[in-house]
Amino acid sequence: MAVVLYYHSIPKEKRAAFARQMDKLVRCSRPWPADARVPPCAGARYASVTFDDGYQNIVDNAVPELVQRGIPATIFIVSGNLGATPRWEDQSASSDPDMNEPILTAEQLRNLPSDLVRIGSHTVTHPVLSRLSEPQARAELSESRSMLEKFVGSEVKLLSFPYGSFNINLLRWCRDEGYERVFTTSPNVAFSEPDEFVVGRVAASPDDWNVEFYLKLHGTYRWLPRAYAVKRMASSTWTEAREDRSAMTS
Repeated sequence: MAVVLYYHSIPKEKRAAFARQMDKLVRCSRPWPADARVPPCAGARYASVTFDDGYQNIVDNAVPELVQRGIPATIFIVSGNLGATPRWEDQSASSDPDMNEPILTAEQLRNLPSDLVRIGSHTVTHPVLSRLSEPQARAELSESRSMLEKFVGSEVKLLSFPYGSFNINLLRWCRDEGYERVFTTSPNVAFSEPDEFVVGRVAASPDDWNVEFYLKLHGTYRWLPRAYAVKRMASSTWTEAREDRSAMTS
C-alpha cells in the first residue's frame, strides 16, 4: 500500500514538528519517490512526500530534514510566481499567513539536491483549471512545464492540480502536453499499478496530531473525518477554557 502526502508551508516554528513526522514516516513506511515507475511491493507500506506551491520555507525548513533522513520529495511550483509572494485567486493575505511567504527563486530551484528532490508543475498562475477555456488551460499546462525545465535543466513530468480541480478534458490535455503523472487532492491509496496516471493524495500539516498523521500514513481515510471532528472539538474547548481563565484573572 502506498500513500502520497501533500504539504504546503513549513514555517520555522513548525520545523521540529515536521521532523518528528518524517521520523514517524521512516519508522512506519518506506519513503517512495512520487515519480517512480516501479509499483511498490505487495504487503509493504510506502509513503511519498510532496509540497504544493513551492514556498521558500520548504527549502529552509523541510528540505534539510528530508536530506538528513534520505526521504525523496516532489515540490510542485507555481512557475509564474518565482521569487514573489502568491498572487492567485481564492486566497486572502489577511486570512492566510502563507500568502506573505515568497515562492522559491529560479536559483533556489537549481540548487535543490536533485538526487532527492524532484520539481513538478503547479501551473503558471495557480488558477482553477476546470474553469478555464481549453486554450487557457493548455497554456497553463505547457508554459509552466517549459519554464520549469528551463530553470532546472531537466524534464518536468509531474503536475499537481491547483485546488485539486480537474476533469476528463484536463487529463487528456495533460497527456497531450507530455505529463506522465498528475496528482489530485482525493485521499486515495496510490500507485496501485506502474502506469497510474492520476494519483490521489492526503493533506498533511505539521499541526496534525499524532493519531491524525498515523491514520494518514496507514491509509485509514474513513477515520479521518472523525479524527478531524475530535480535534476541532478539543481545540474549541481549549480555547474556551483559556478565555475563561483570562477573564477570571483580569
